[in-house]
Amino acid sequence: FRKLRTSGTALGILFLQMFFAASGAAGSLLLVLRRAPSLVAFSALQLLIHFIVLMGVGRGMLRLDKNELYLASNANVGGPTTAAAMAQAKEWKELVLPALLVGVLGYAMATALSLSLGPILMRLAAR
Repeated sequence: FRKLRTSGTALGILFLQMFFAASGAAGSLLLVLRRAPSLVAFSALQLLIHFIVLMGVGRGMLRLDKNELYLASNANVGGPTTAAAMAQAKEWKELVLPALLVGVLGYAMATALSLSLGPILMRLAAR
């Protein structure tokens, strides 16, 4: 199965690269900067706060490894596919599967949270 594993990894990387290329091909950063600069500033502020809190709590209080925190941040912000791609690119082979799982867990938690908060916010907006 070693030959299959090697070719499967290569195919997986190829399809991830195709996914990233297709996702990014339709985007235009200049258009977003022109039409919604406040959105870009707000998003940048969110990312900055996220990174400061993650590093402060993760490195300062919990004494976790920097690489694992970077990967957790990537899974949080970019999702499981970008986190797995980052782990693969950095040759952190033992962190590829945890990156995927943490990203999927984040999707599951965010979906449950948004489905429970949605009706509450709709009632508040109707007042």
